Amino acid sequence: MGLVSLGSCDNDDSADSLGAAIVGTGDVNDLIIRNGTTSSLEAALKAASGDLPGTLQGAGPFTLFAPNNAAFEALAVETGFKTADSLLASADADLLAQILTYHVVAGKLEASNLTDGTVLATVNGDELTVNVSGEGNISISDAAKLPQTNPVGKVLSSNPAATNGIVHFIDKVLLPEAAIEALKIDIRPTILDQAIGSEDLTVLVSALAKAGLVDTVAALDSATVLAPTNAAFENLLEVLGPDYDSLDDFDNATEITLLGDILKYHVLTTDVLAAGETATALEENSVEVVAVNGGLAFGDATDANAATVMADIEAKNGFVQIIDKVLLPQSALDFLELLQTGDLANVVIRTPDLDLLEEALIATDLVDTFIDATNESFNQNQDEKDEDFEARKDSLVTNFTYFKPATVFAPTNAAFQDLLQLLGDDYTNIASFDTEAELALLKEILLYHVVAGKIASTDIEAGNVTTAAESDITFISVVGNDSFVIGDATNNVNAQIIGPDVSARNGVAHVVDKVLLPKSAVDFINSLNEEEENDQ
Repeated sequence: MGLVSLGSCDNDDSADSLGAAIVGTGDVNDLIIRNGTTSSLEAALKAASGDLPGTLQGAGPFTLFAPNNAAFEALAVETGFKTADSLLASADADLLAQILTYHVVAGKLEASNLTDGTVLATVNGDELTVNVSGEGNISISDAAKLPQTNPVGKVLSSNPAATNGIVHFIDKVLLPEAAIEALKIDIRPTILDQAIGSEDLTVLVSALAKAGLVDTVAALDSATVLAPTNAAFENLLEVLGPDYDSLDDFDNATEITLLGDILKYHVLTTDVLAAGETATALEENSVEVVAVNGGLAFGDATDANAATVMADIEAKNGFVQIIDKVLLPQSALDFLELLQTGDLANVVIRTPDLDLLEEALIATDLVDTFIDATNESFNQNQDEKDEDFEARKDSLVTNFTYFKPATVFAPTNAAFQDLLQLLGDDYTNIASFDTEAELALLKEILLYHVVAGKIASTDIEAGNVTTAAESDITFISVVGNDSFVIGDATNNVNAQIIGPDVSARNGVAHVVDKVLLPKSAVDFINSLNEEEENDQ
């Protein structure tokens, strides 16, 4: 089947100098031969019935959408061949001609003539549709009529230098209806395509991108995705609280991991669902399938089920069930519970027998370090443009938050009294630290009780651990017991944990019976003793 009755169009536009510089001037067929990315198209034109290369050397003018080599390789895989060469060697010549003439439109259509929604009549009698989204972003939809499918024929570049027309290079072999049927190509969209093509699932698609799960969903095989609507995500943000206005507020590793856990909970590893069963989701979670009014609802770790808004949307690799609620796994409930708990500063205030520790934190301006007052992670590239960046920078870097927790060993009032007694008669209370040097020392002592990360008592292991004061404390195993004592620079009296695992939003506190002393504090105490001896 050849190209026939192409007609003509009066268009004397001069050749584009850049296009001519790349492949030189010539007819449409010459440009295909000279272009380094269309050798498969050249071979296909020769293999098809009719003299298609000869026709493309005719008067024209023609507009040719020219698939590149990668497009033919993709078609080969889609139709069960290993390479484009093996596909073309087995292709029916008449069908191949029908496919290739579907890429040709009479006349010379510049890129500026390709406007959104334009329907193009091709030489083989079928139609193509132009899609334009943003400047220079042009794609061509074929007979599948599914512009959301990936990929459409994206126009990669154009060369108007042909003496008898113009060539637009594209990344897909366009298929007319007859070819789709003959080649038995499944034109149904994938699960991901269905989501991308739905106006009510835009937040879900953005969430998948945020959590880095787009490729995971694209690679699904025989699955069911429970797809929450945009309104469902808005409801989730309300549940999370005022710190969460949009997906942008998932701005640290902890939150993005949580978002990923939630999204994976909506991916069921089967495309067949039955009421009364428990369907397994990714990450070994499970979702309860519930019969409701002849349809299905879905249960999560909460007491409220998600109702089905639209059921059984068929996709190439499974089904999409649009639901009215974001399902929450147990990890999400744990996170919500964490957000509602007090922080380490609250722990110090509300725990009996830590009054002197509270006074010491106030005196050394360390209270803010243990207040989880922000839901922001530190990103200098973004935040340095904010007007209050400098004011917030130190707290964003040094504060202990739920996404950067700490372990605090909290000395009791009696422990501080022992320290004051060790310091001598000039130290009767926290206010006795009244010089810059003494306050700096007190601050160092307090930070010597802080370790980055959340360490429960059951997670303690024997050995040295570096503190926020940049010096080490030592966990020492108690013989015949599962507990530990804590050694400091004194190397004589160890601290015992007398109140383990006081949970906080941004870490954990362990109440201890001794103020731990770094070497600087030991040296200071020794100097006071030497002064006292000299005075005597």
